[in-house]
Amino acid sequence: MIYGFLLLLVACFFQGSFGLGMKKYQPFSWEAFWVVFSVIGILLIPIGWTWLEVPEFMTYVRETPSKVLWLASFCGLLWGISSILFGKAVDSIGVSLTYGVNMGISASAGSLIPLLIFGNIPVARSFILLLAGMVIMLVGVVVITKAGLDKEKSFKEQLQQGQTGGAKATDKPLSKGLIMASIAGLGSAAMNIGFSYANQTLDIAAEHGVSEMSASLIPWVITLSGGFVANFLYAFIMLIKNRTYRDYVAPGSGKAYAKAIVTSFVWFFALGFYAKATVMLGPIGASVGWLAFNGLALIVSNAWGLKDGEWKGFAKSKNLLLKGNVILIASWIVVGIANGLA
Repeated sequence: MIYGFLLLLVACFFQGSFGLGMKKYQPFSWEAFWVVFSVIGILLIPIGWTWLEVPEFMTYVRETPSKVLWLASFCGLLWGISSILFGKAVDSIGVSLTYGVNMGISASAGSLIPLLIFGNIPVARSFILLLAGMVIMLVGVVVITKAGLDKEKSFKEQLQQGQTGGAKATDKPLSKGLIMASIAGLGSAAMNIGFSYANQTLDIAAEHGVSEMSASLIPWVITLSGGFVANFLYAFIMLIKNRTYRDYVAPGSGKAYAKAIVTSFVWFFALGFYAKATVMLGPIGASVGWLAFNGLALIVSNAWGLKDGEWKGFAKSKNLLLKGNVILIASWIVVGIANGLA
């Protein structure tokens, strides 16, 4: 089990870091960046990595009941719609606050719902501790969100006084960004629900002698098929509508291409290693893992937000943010104990 959590740590680092690529990708417009990210990160890398480890993976997909495939893909579609909002929320309210709201909702709903749907509720002691870890995590998320709200309030006061410190002005309202991040959180929860459904394909592959660690990638190919449709179509339509396809040949576009490609790899590395960690964590790995995955990734994203200067000039809000992260670490410890008792 300890190796499962170590692998989960690696996944969390990638999950908490990929949002950096969704900022400062000029000369690309948002839609130009998102088309590249959708094709490479959501479609090609998942299929390519899965094929490298399980060359016959499509055979096992075809043996999976169509109902499972449709449900998992539909959950992926819901995530795809919400992930568009996630990207826009990062651009609107920053990495730290977007991750805080998004992952708080995603962690609680995405870990509890699969337990209830599939009847994998662990023994009483483990389940109570799991719920306690979830509550502690939500408290941490509330504290971090409060830090973001206080930061915004302080920023407005500084603007009125003509002293913005190290902050950067934005004409995008905080409330709109928070709404987008919240909806994105529900979509992220749907992603893990779809992944849990598609795990039936993992079982089929395992029956054919395929290693469960390798087969754990197959559910992502199924789930993300729906996510690719939503992400690519919307971004492509906006690309044509705004005629921003010209961005692909704009001066300096080479760096934007590189950033989109690196972001794509980092993003799916998070999901790929998470999938492998769930196998190592045991029967409730997809629930315990998702809770810890979101919590620790939030800490990583906050660290990047601090490094990127998002909290510069807001000492009081920054201290509140750090307290929220301490609470998240406590929740991660409780969740680990819960998994050990399962």
